[in-house]
Amino acid sequence: MSARAKKRPRRIIPIIPVIILLVIVSTFSLPVHHSPVNTPQLPPTGIAWVTEPLQQVYNLIQSRFIGLIPGNYTEPSSSDYSTMSTIFGFIDTGVSQSDAGSILSASNLATQLRYQLIPVNDSATGNKYYVLMENTTVNRGWGSYLFAAEGSPSTTQVIIEAPHPVTDFNSQQIAYTIFTSAYPHVIALLVSGVERTFGPNGQTDMAHRTQSIFETAHEAFTRFGSVVIQIHGFDASHHPTEPMVVLSDGDGGINGALRAIASNLEAANLSVGIFDGFTHEKLGAQKNIQGRYARAFGTGFVHSEISSIVVYNDTLITQYENSLTQSILNNFGFPAYQIDIKIPIIALGIMSFFFVAGYRLSKTNPD
Repeated sequence: MSARAKKRPRRIIPIIPVIILLVIVSTFSLPVHHSPVNTPQLPPTGIAWVTEPLQQVYNLIQSRFIGLIPGNYTEPSSSDYSTMSTIFGFIDTGVSQSDAGSILSASNLATQLRYQLIPVNDSATGNKYYVLMENTTVNRGWGSYLFAAEGSPSTTQVIIEAPHPVTDFNSQQIAYTIFTSAYPHVIALLVSGVERTFGPNGQTDMAHRTQSIFETAHEAFTRFGSVVIQIHGFDASHHPTEPMVVLSDGDGGINGALRAIASNLEAANLSVGIFDGFTHEKLGAQKNIQGRYARAFGTGFVHSEISSIVVYNDTLITQYENSLTQSILNNFGFPAYQIDIKIPIIALGIMSFFFVAGYRLSKTNPD
């Protein structure tokens, strides 16, 4: 018999058993029938709460926006940025792990920058919050930051932002209403402390600054899988052809949170436009700094422009606020489970085993 006739057939890696094994591993790794919410993380004990209306505290914040009152925006130093980043880290740990020690550390460190961290027990609702704001001896325009003291039960971490207070038609109060209405599903409300056009060269436009305390807060709480909703407003007389609300993720795409919000707004009979890279380009937020950072980290960014027609109509603005609140409470319609990182790791390990085994087999049994 010839050498060609005696040639042994090439062994083929059995791919079907690999697929079956991956299905089995995935089945046992994926948390099927997982509850749509996690167990609520209650505020830590040992905190001295100040019982008063949260809206009253927020009114004080709103009364001190530079631009609304005389003042000068002060550029933070590198040390200021570092300290504020540490403070935000302590607050994040304090809330997520119900750790009173971290809250105390944040409070002590805040005093060094003439900030105060106030634990507020809202007398109107009984909900608890941490309010980080400049004390009354300074007004540098660095912003105020509110946090739900009870950890969010949602599987998706949500942050609300208002980078253009006053200028964007009461956007800071709209953001506040959504933040408090969805308690504790929104972990933080970030509010700039200065009106956007106060600086002649855009120094006070926090949505377009790569470095600010506002951006430091944004980066501290933005992470993979979270959702950032940024509230803005536009003058309908300057954009007469635009719908009541224009939504954008900043680059013409559509993420799940944006789609869910658009659906709820339309169900409330509010006309909605979505920036697709071309349509609604002037309100598309392509240069928004927070949006760029969020997309780079796999965060769902939703830039919401609200027409002045909606803002100054009590019925319409309530419909808007309720639609966004409901989207958040419904977790944007996302699956009730979180991705289990064990699945791709185990799958990669199994595939590697079979490829290595197949390679070694081909060496020990040459043609």
